Amino acid sequence: MERGEHDIDHLLKLSTDSSNIEGTLIWEPSESVSGISSLALQGYLAGRNVRDSAIDSDALETFSKAIHAEPLVAHELVVARGTPPIHGDSATYTIDPCIAAQIERISARADAIKAGNITRSMIEQTPDDGTDDPECGHTDDATEPSELPETDSDESGTSHYDQMGFVVVQRGDTIAHKSERSEGVDGCDIFGKTIPAHEGKLNEGFLDESIFVSPDGVCTALISGVLTATDTSISISNHLSIHGDVDFTTGRITFPGSVSVKGSVRDRFFVHALKDIEIDGLVEAADLQSDQSITLHRGMAGKDIGQTNAEQNLTAGYLESVIGTIKGNAAVNSEITNCTLIIRGELHADSAALRGGAVEVSKTARIGSIGSVQGVKTEVRIGTLPDVEKLIRNADELLKQIERKIEIETSKKERMDKAITKPTPQQIEELMGLQFEIDELQSRKNDLDTSRDILLNLLSIHTQAKLEITKAIYAKTVLYFPGYRCEFSNDLIGESVITIGSNSKPTLNYLGKSMPLSERARIIPDDRILKAEFIDPDLEVIEQIEPVSQDGQGPLDDMDDGSALPNAA
Repeated sequence: MERGEHDIDHLLKLSTDSSNIEGTLIWEPSESVSGISSLALQGYLAGRNVRDSAIDSDALETFSKAIHAEPLVAHELVVARGTPPIHGDSATYTIDPCIAAQIERISARADAIKAGNITRSMIEQTPDDGTDDPECGHTDDATEPSELPETDSDESGTSHYDQMGFVVVQRGDTIAHKSERSEGVDGCDIFGKTIPAHEGKLNEGFLDESIFVSPDGVCTALISGVLTATDTSISISNHLSIHGDVDFTTGRITFPGSVSVKGSVRDRFFVHALKDIEIDGLVEAADLQSDQSITLHRGMAGKDIGQTNAEQNLTAGYLESVIGTIKGNAAVNSEITNCTLIIRGELHADSAALRGGAVEVSKTARIGSIGSVQGVKTEVRIGTLPDVEKLIRNADELLKQIERKIEIETSKKERMDKAITKPTPQQIEELMGLQFEIDELQSRKNDLDTSRDILLNLLSIHTQAKLEITKAIYAKTVLYFPGYRCEFSNDLIGESVITIGSNSKPTLNYLGKSMPLSERARIIPDDRILKAEFIDPDLEVIEQIEPVSQDGQGPLDDMDDGSALPNAA
């Protein structure tokens, strides 16, 4: 150290942050400032291995002046700066604006319901109607649907019933947009040491297999279903699980997959699904539709307007005042009361009481009891397929008309033949025209005969007139079998089986003894259900019924429309 210079190391201190990105000089108060200059400060930093490119010369000059101006005051200033790393961005998924708007609306509505701004009592009057059913253990305490207003809606005019509380997307919909990750740029601290940058994450698990990501980052739904979007994942499921009731919280549900409901389905709401529907609680005056099967673990109290329609099977604890069409089999555990049901398969209700209403079954029906000791009028039709029967009746009517036309044209031709001794060319042409018309009518008749046989085979294959009773058939019960109406004026207590016997008449097997049903009931000929006899096991049966071609020309112009008949060509 030369004369006049002072050691300044004991007056200065270098402090850094945790990553050594910034270096701060600290001056301890001292009366002597001899040797303090920006150059000396730079030398101090160099002695502590601070790289030259990180030192801020202007800051050193400012720091030196501040010390000279107030040497007895402590000073500190950032005088060296490194280069911070630029960390890579992770892959991100931004919800499509259309989907985001739906999520926002649903969230806002859920908040309004939670806050009490939308309640059932605000929209419906719900006095107790006083109807209890202790046998089934259910209570109907809601207002009759016919009394409920249908006009209540939000400010947009959309009914509160129709505002579904889920985002349902269809296959091919745009769900989100992906931004790719970046690798990042390394930094350097004030001592020249590299600070590694973090690479962006791929976030490969953010989407599940239900969503496809194209090279341009567009995320598209591979399936139709309910969308779930959180901060950590986006997924689509073709099963909708509702943990509570179907009410204003959920809205009416139309879903392209299967639906399960832990709670109940309230009045005027509906559940429509392309796959199975399963409901644990009570279904009120609601509308259920499934392209597959429906399971009601408790049952349904439809109040004469509730509907359940299944393309396959129905399973229910009980059915009360329900309108339904089941294209497969129906199984009911405890009761079927005042229902209007069409069942295209079998009815399995071995322990159930069927009271009131009208039930139509295409195949075997196994029922505990029909009617009641109070004499409730109950109607059951067994072995019927009305759509096919209607086609057969149409065919019969058309056949009568064609046969009448053939008879008229044949008679006309015969009269001409008798009246002509030596026919002229014009008369020959007229006779040939009549014969052509007769042949054409006969061809159409043959087609209709074949179509009718096919329909009869179809009816025979898909119907079975058999009723099995485990407990009783009560008075005022009316049964319809193919060709007959059966009226019971007295109770028939005990096990019984009713079928159509070899004589084509209803036969009863009662308590193990066979007899004509006429011994226990009044039997009246009735064509409400058409009799069907199997025609030919080798005859091709057309499952998909197609219309007969009608070109509007020739002698069938004035006939009834036969467009519903199958094409037997």
